[in-house]
Amino acid sequence: MNDSLVEETVKRYIREYDRYKKLADIVYNICQNIVQKNLTIRATVQHRAKSPTSLAEKLRKTNKYKSVDSVFEGISDLAGVRIITYQETDRPKVVNEIKQIFVGKFEEQIRIEVKDKDGNNGKYYKATHCQVALPSEYLVDNLNLKNTTCEIQVCSLLSHVYNEIEHDLQYKPRVGNLSDEEKLLIDQLGLITKSGDITIRRLLEATGERLKKHKGEFLDVHDFAIRMGELLKIGEAFSNNAGLLYDEFVNLKLNSPEIIISELLDNDENFIQVADIEFKLLTKYIADKNLNIKMDRNSSDLLLMVLLRKRNFLLVNDHLAIVENDRLSRLFKIAQVYKNMISGK
Repeated sequence: MNDSLVEETVKRYIREYDRYKKLADIVYNICQNIVQKNLTIRATVQHRAKSPTSLAEKLRKTNKYKSVDSVFEGISDLAGVRIITYQETDRPKVVNEIKQIFVGKFEEQIRIEVKDKDGNNGKYYKATHCQVALPSEYLVDNLNLKNTTCEIQVCSLLSHVYNEIEHDLQYKPRVGNLSDEEKLLIDQLGLITKSGDITIRRLLEATGERLKKHKGEFLDVHDFAIRMGELLKIGEAFSNNAGLLYDEFVNLKLNSPEIIISELLDNDENFIQVADIEFKLLTKYIADKNLNIKMDRNSSDLLLMVLLRKRNFLLVNDHLAIVENDRLSRLFKIAQVYKNMISGK
């Protein structure tokens, strides 16, 4: 790309930089909720708007773009977010949540590209790229972001390490081409990521077994999910929608399985039976009223039913933790529906 066109493009990008930064910030916050509140998985989230210097450097290396507009149409990661999961098996879960929350440009389907090399031609890059735009509910105060897209990359922790090293050395060599030894070591690193994913999975399973034996207050949301999932015979599926619920239990000082049982159950009541009864009553009410709320028995929704039976008025009236980003959270909506059900509305 010639220097004058690069300069013109970068000048426009500098004028619009704040818009892309704002988009990346919003998408980042949503993605934080996905991993911390919706899925409650171990993951980190990074975000950035591409720097003008980085954009200029990229444009000087290509002849792909013939105009300023074509650059803004063609480059997908001017705003970028990366979700790095500890486990490779969590990647599809995250992508599915992204599909539920975001839209594509012009309200079309999200563009999703799975970039898994699996050793083809010595490449082990593994990630899913999602090109997303904000749904209408997020545009009320951000109309200038309508149909502006952000790239969300989802990969595992070890894949992220490989991706970063391989990309920097392969595509940004400072002097000359990579040596045969460098290529061999990059290839070995790729193989290590495959075995390392299995090791991380086994490590987290071992940690889970240790936490199941823990007594007393919850250490964190993951401890909460493991012990309550065990108590309700759900297992790791309990993590779904558990993050916000954990916040509420802590706010209500229901911060251990022992306290939860003593405070939310009457004498001789069976935890799972109580939860199932309330779950069936609420799901029937939702179906009868044709409400747009999906309940999941194999998730923390089962524990929510036990909480609503005894503390519904507190969730509806007193706790601000269940209102997120100035929007009513799913948890608050369910609490309101439960309140309507027991009041006969």
